[in-house]
Amino acid sequence: MQTDLTPLEDALRERMQSEERQYTRESRGSDSLWDHSVRVAILAERLGRDEGVDALACRIAGLFHDAGKFAGGRYHEADRPEEERSVDALNDLVELHPLPTEQVDQVADSIRQLYRDDPDPTPLTCVLFDADNLDKLGPLGIANYFVKTGLRGRGVSRSLLFRLTVELTYARHASRCLLTESGRALAEKRAPETIRFLHDFLDTVREDGLYDFQIETVVFDKLELDVVSPKACDCGAPLSRRIWEVPGIKCSEIHLEHACAQCDARNEIRFCRPRLIT
Repeated sequence: MQTDLTPLEDALRERMQSEERQYTRESRGSDSLWDHSVRVAILAERLGRDEGVDALACRIAGLFHDAGKFAGGRYHEADRPEEERSVDALNDLVELHPLPTEQVDQVADSIRQLYRDDPDPTPLTCVLFDADNLDKLGPLGIANYFVKTGLRGRGVSRSLLFRLTVELTYARHASRCLLTESGRALAEKRAPETIRFLHDFLDTVREDGLYDFQIETVVFDKLELDVVSPKACDCGAPLSRRIWEVPGIKCSEIHLEHACAQCDARNEIRFCRPRLIT
């Protein structure tokens, strides 16, 4: 007998939108995080079918994996991992909308394993990890990247172009970071689409005389980075570059800084170091 998830999904959507609204202090909740969760759930079901993982567990894991991101209207309060808060949300809502205990336990374990970096992740964890990462690749992933940028009040600007380093670097290594065979196959198709678009985008920005940003492959601690930066500062002086790595809340963070000694202009981005598996 098929489980009807509609009441649970409705309750989760309302909770996530309310907490995101509290965090952003906007009167109307954004659908961005919820829409991402739905896409991850659909991708997880697709990968689960290929990998022989229970479809219902895949969908629940996808829906709840980010449920704790803005728990209580806050973000990373007291450095408690958001995945633990996602499990809190799962336990709270299944009290009102019961699910089989075995599936709830499987989903809770898979969400926790996302940040614990367990050496032996469950098949459900592998599917969830890959689905979450695949949502950022390909035409839809690019579209959502720019949508989120717009929702944060940012347009096509110097700061956005610097951050394309992250998207290009993740796309470069995508298929080597995923855990399932079906996930890697999808990444091998979608990553080149992402890379082509971003190269074309930067070419257009340059040809239109907006910003003269280039892409340079830089090796940092044996990891190739696709660094997006201008040849020089707006004042005409050369830029210095510094790259370092520090432990973060959820991962080991790469910090990349471009600085001008003449006018003190500075840009720093930080992102999780891709964890190469294959």
